[in-house]
Amino acid sequence: MKTKPSDEQLELFFKQDPMYLKKYVKAHPENKMAWYLLGREYESQGKQGKALYCYAQAGEIYEAYENQKISLPAEELETIERWSTSRKRTRKRSLLRIAVMLLFAIASVLIAPGSWRQEQLDREMPLPQGVSSAQVQETKVYYLSKGKSKETVGAALQEMLLKERVSSFALLARGLPLGGTSWIGWQKKPQLILSVEAKQDASQQQIYYHDAQSCECEPSDPAKAEAIVNAWMTTQEQELVLKSALAAYIGRNGRMPKQSAELTAAYPNNILPGLTPYMQERFDRQKEEFGTELTAAAKQTAATAVSALPEAGNGGLTKPLNEPMRIIVDKTAHRLAVVSGNIIVRNYAVGLGGSRTPEGSFNISEKVRNPNGKSDGEFGSRGMTLSDTNYAIHGTNKPSSIGKDQSLGCIRMRKEDIEELFDLVPLGTQVTIGKGLLPLEEVRSSKPFLLPVASEDTNPGKVYRWLN
Repeated sequence: MKTKPSDEQLELFFKQDPMYLKKYVKAHPENKMAWYLLGREYESQGKQGKALYCYAQAGEIYEAYENQKISLPAEELETIERWSTSRKRTRKRSLLRIAVMLLFAIASVLIAPGSWRQEQLDREMPLPQGVSSAQVQETKVYYLSKGKSKETVGAALQEMLLKERVSSFALLARGLPLGGTSWIGWQKKPQLILSVEAKQDASQQQIYYHDAQSCECEPSDPAKAEAIVNAWMTTQEQELVLKSALAAYIGRNGRMPKQSAELTAAYPNNILPGLTPYMQERFDRQKEEFGTELTAAAKQTAATAVSALPEAGNGGLTKPLNEPMRIIVDKTAHRLAVVSGNIIVRNYAVGLGGSRTPEGSFNISEKVRNPNGKSDGEFGSRGMTLSDTNYAIHGTNKPSSIGKDQSLGCIRMRKEDIEELFDLVPLGTQVTIGKGLLPLEEVRSSKPFLLPVASEDTNPGKVYRWLN
């Protein structure tokens, strides 16, 4: 650390006019003392966004001036120190570390915005005036994982500004829980807390509070932020499905697919039925940037990361839908949920077999359309085998059995539900069956998720004898 300035020098610095300091840091951006003092001046004016930006540039001056009895809130000091340490680690990060982190953050980091069918995207996403679809694709949305208070919101905001670095829009929201549980319902519109609008000059970024309790202020009109969130959500499920499919493919093959057709191959390698144009564009851009091969060590780390829950930062931030999908079946509630992290993307009513339905961990080892050549037979129009056993998730020609224990052990679903699930989850998806795991509240979309069919995923050469 550099030698601290004398008391006389400090006094001279503190006497500087704020406008002089602003000009000075432009001419001498390496002077961390000037950045620190300018940040203090902005903070006294209530310009928190500008102050935080200046503090970030000041770096270790925080520690130096704590010794000079210039007090700073502890959370600000910790955030800046974490941010500075993170920057140093990032510069030294190995190629393996990059591959693993990027693989499981496709939805928000891995895939750069594309130029796919811009007119189609604009039609699907009603945008507020002055906001482009490209900006929406760069938008970052975070959920507050801790309780909502002025302190937790402030800590989350600091992490957003100093660590995440907003390039377009960033929004902090509170995901709404389901049935008094810790599960967040994806289909429930999140409660908006604040939004950040980036500017070319990072110190000029605008912060808008939309929740009076979080700032003890008059909240800003949330209309623009709500429109951005709604548009952002239209693309997130597609990115989640693509991310999950890539994770499943790497788990099976130890490498990234060289072309998208490897994700939509014919049975028995039918990871997904097809890709939307949006998913295709995302895949193409990702492949160009990160290549196709992963090392054995990366594969092992990735396999571990698939089932891990997201870690919240100091501010309690989580990125929604940032983890590959899993399936959870609750024998008590008669529910089957598709989850990403602690977010329930869908929660369907299902029919089970009571004690005949096994508990434990499985994976989808086979996906077949129209099992036994029928769409209206005892297994319905879709079936997914669990870990190469005679147990499966499938449709049924007895819809009245949904919500009851009438099967011989399999998991029965309504026709519209099994067809949506078949498109949502890739081959290899982890399945957990147990008791007391899910809320009763169903989570369904008014517009079911469907993929275009690009693969031959029937299997006429096999007679299925699942334990219906």
